[in-house]
Amino acid sequence: MKITIILLLYIVSLTYCQQNDEILGFMYVFAQEWPGSICKFVNCTKTYMGNYDNARWNTHGLWPNTMLETTCGMIFNCKDEEYDEDKLTIATKTLIDVTWNGMYADTFTFRKHEWEKHGTCHPDNLTQNGYMSRVGNLNNQYNYYKILASAGIYPDDNRQLTDSEVRAAFTKVLGISTAMTYTCQKDPTTGKFYIAELRTCFTQAMKPRTCDCSKPISAFVTCGKTFYYPTFLLSVNEQIEYEEIPDLSNSFLE
Repeated sequence: MKITIILLLYIVSLTYCQQNDEILGFMYVFAQEWPGSICKFVNCTKTYMGNYDNARWNTHGLWPNTMLETTCGMIFNCKDEEYDEDKLTIATKTLIDVTWNGMYADTFTFRKHEWEKHGTCHPDNLTQNGYMSRVGNLNNQYNYYKILASAGIYPDDNRQLTDSEVRAAFTKVLGISTAMTYTCQKDPTTGKFYIAELRTCFTQAMKPRTCDCSKPISAFVTCGKTFYYPTFLLSVNEQIEYEEIPDLSNSFLE
């Protein structure tokens, strides 16, 4: 009897700690965009695609969020530090030139915006190099293209997808079905929905957790009952091989 009571108290305590980790700490939202959808509606250029390798989604950003509000509690512009790519190592630049590009707008300006708005709020107080390398490595670790492909979901201009298909693919990797959310772009002429941005959510300890950030941004809208994952290809001679670099975040604390 005593052992049973102790075990129950342990389970309650463990559950409480897990809930506190989600409610009282920070949440990270890692957002990636699918070029095949984005570039159907804006004029993407080779110049702004960098060394994109046809085998991933493009990074939008890693956004620290407080857990003081149920709608993300996004924090931004926490410290005054301008973005300076001269502070990045060659390895980091090589990595993000594959994983994080402007697609249809100036890449430097895009990264500058993401660093100054979101990177400056990272609770681990990362340097610019630490933050950018962490985001680049996350794109390799959580490669949305590969996650979907592992479930037999590949870019296809004709295949209609459902929420359950996409969510099941990510549940296998993240462990919980609510640790991801996504939005679409809608073609005003045909009424078709194209999956455009997908977000995965993590605790401050980088463990998958429920996403509270489901509100679409900018041109994105909630997807319909069915939607498309359109093709997007660069020519073979534009593809490059890449190597994942060490996450040096802890070595660059300010």
